[in-house]
Amino acid sequence: MKFSKKLSVIALSAVLLLPSNVFAKTEDYGSAKNVIVMIPDGMNIESLTTSRWMSDDFSLTLDSMATGLVRTNNANTPIADSAPAGTAMATGVKTESPFVGTYPSSASMPGAETFEEKRSKMPIANVLEGAKRLEKSTGIISTSNIQHATPADFSAHHINRNAMEELAEQQVYQDMDVVLGAGSKYLEKENRKDGEDLIAELKTLGYDYITTPTELKNSTSDKIWGMFGETELSYDIDRNPEEEPSLAEMTEKALEVLSKNDKGFFLMVEGSKIDWAAHANDPVGIKSDVLSFDKAVKVAKEFADKNKDTVIIAAADHGTGGMTFGNNTIAKGYDKAPLEEFTKHIKSAKFTGQEFENKLNAEKSNVKELMAEGYGIEDLTEEEINSVKTAKDVQAAVGKIVSSRSNIGWTTGGHVGGDVALYCYSTAEGAEVLSGTVHNAEIGKYVEDLFDMDLKKLTDELYIPAREGFESKGATVDYVMESKGNAELVVTKDTTTLRFPMYKNYAIVGDKEVELNGLVIHNGDKVYVPQSAIDLIK
Repeated sequence: MKFSKKLSVIALSAVLLLPSNVFAKTEDYGSAKNVIVMIPDGMNIESLTTSRWMSDDFSLTLDSMATGLVRTNNANTPIADSAPAGTAMATGVKTESPFVGTYPSSASMPGAETFEEKRSKMPIANVLEGAKRLEKSTGIISTSNIQHATPADFSAHHINRNAMEELAEQQVYQDMDVVLGAGSKYLEKENRKDGEDLIAELKTLGYDYITTPTELKNSTSDKIWGMFGETELSYDIDRNPEEEPSLAEMTEKALEVLSKNDKGFFLMVEGSKIDWAAHANDPVGIKSDVLSFDKAVKVAKEFADKNKDTVIIAAADHGTGGMTFGNNTIAKGYDKAPLEEFTKHIKSAKFTGQEFENKLNAEKSNVKELMAEGYGIEDLTEEEINSVKTAKDVQAAVGKIVSSRSNIGWTTGGHVGGDVALYCYSTAEGAEVLSGTVHNAEIGKYVEDLFDMDLKKLTDELYIPAREGFESKGATVDYVMESKGNAELVVTKDTTTLRFPMYKNYAIVGDKEVELNGLVIHNGDKVYVPQSAIDLIK
């Protein structure tokens, strides 16, 4: 029955002349109108376990959605970074560090067996771009700057995740409907080497550009771009609700806006700073933002229950820190230590190690007072006090003390290679949940299937090597770098001259802008253009 249903959907879509890129099939998981991908960045399984013990009722919304495990390895290495891991989840293709939305240059690990050398370093179409071409609404949310690796994986392309200005500009012209988080620094004219005022451009493009929770709540626009911090939002426990919305509030608003589209939507939600806390080995930051992320999952799940035809899939991109509920100090009494010995300093904590640093006075003479105020630790040793006073990373120094006093262990300040938990929930009739032990790339393929898309075909339509494409039609091609880092591709044939500004979705013909059906991208290696750009040369 499900196969027949798929055929009827495809036939009807063909009649309605929907975009041609959407109908090739791999697996058959059914169909969904709406898909929400939720990523608790850096959350290994014990981070969730620890946070659950710190909750009021020892249960989480995520618990009701667990369906399996995710293998997180890169195409070429066993331990992932956010850029390649998020790319796999967004495109269905494993890649390598530090690539964002870009095909790997090599592949030797499980899950990357379909590697094609001819596609090395080329942009890969993602599920958000595919959803947009199905006339669905799209959005991204993060508690980091939205140009950070994971949100960029779903909305931009580059071989270097640190190319924040280039990623930011692509996002502005990606025609998303809702963008919420931090990252205004990379949009402001004074901070950009090209001197472009992308905030002004967003307003020109019709976005309601907002910066406060009140503006977020009151906005009635169908296009919202909310920036609540220059480079990051606060950990939820440190957040001033008058200045920054919670992840749950941003998720609720995004669903309100995106669900206006009767064709459906795609939304990516990232709890970014779970990873940042884990890098600093800060258990309070972990607890804060895992529980905050779970509240956002609850909002999404309630939406799915009420509106139906919705699939939620949640998984970390990788684990970070190697957190464990238990450490060497209780090695001989691990099964006798009561819960309070783990929770008393973390569950009732008032702020993270990051906020601890903000509260330190210039002389750092208030370490004892802050440790008592924030964590109830009143018997600091001189060694512990000095470790904070002399620390290059105060958050990490505080995290070490709180972790030790709470019997929490860590293996690293970096990423780890373990499997992470898979969560999936469906209210779409006939849409199966993703389950078992899967590769991260299978998450991207799962969304691709639910939306009946062919991302490989869409990649070939959106990202054609520009020089080869234009020269095959007898045109000459020049890459011109103008002042302030502005670059254009200038294409000439006979009396026709076309200019293609980098990272935008239009060409300049004479003195007019001609909209393209995709972005012009210099991905740090080559320039790529959509087929509609090539078609401008006759």
